Amino acid sequence: MRMGIERINLENLPRAGNYSHAIVAGNTVYLSGQLGINPETKGNFRKQFETAMGNAEKILKSSGSSLDHVIRVVVYLSSASNFQEMNQLFDSYFKGRAPARTTIICGFVNPDALVELEVTAFKS
Repeated sequence: MRMGIERINLENLPRAGNYSHAIVAGNTVYLSGQLGINPETKGNFRKQFETAMGNAEKILKSSGSSLDHVIRVVVYLSSASNFQEMNQLFDSYFKGRAPARTTIICGFVNPDALVELEVTAFKS
């Protein structure tokens, strides 16, 4: 039996290329990396993290899922100096139900990016 694939693209969220905001395959939702860059968040790690999480939450909701159903997050940071703050912010979103997580320190194509979140969840 062939599994159906649904592509999720929200009109009110930006895309920087030819990709989908999310792919739903069976009961699993795979989000593309979410950045939190906009004029109000430039240079502010907390605001970028919160914007990226807010975007992820919107995409999950439109896919039939939610933050409560997140099973894995990959966090990309531009600097290890943001790791402690990321931990605190992460805990505020997933308190008591922490998903599996990988954190990677990396460079970004957009030099204004401080954090990117890649989320996997299941549909409710």
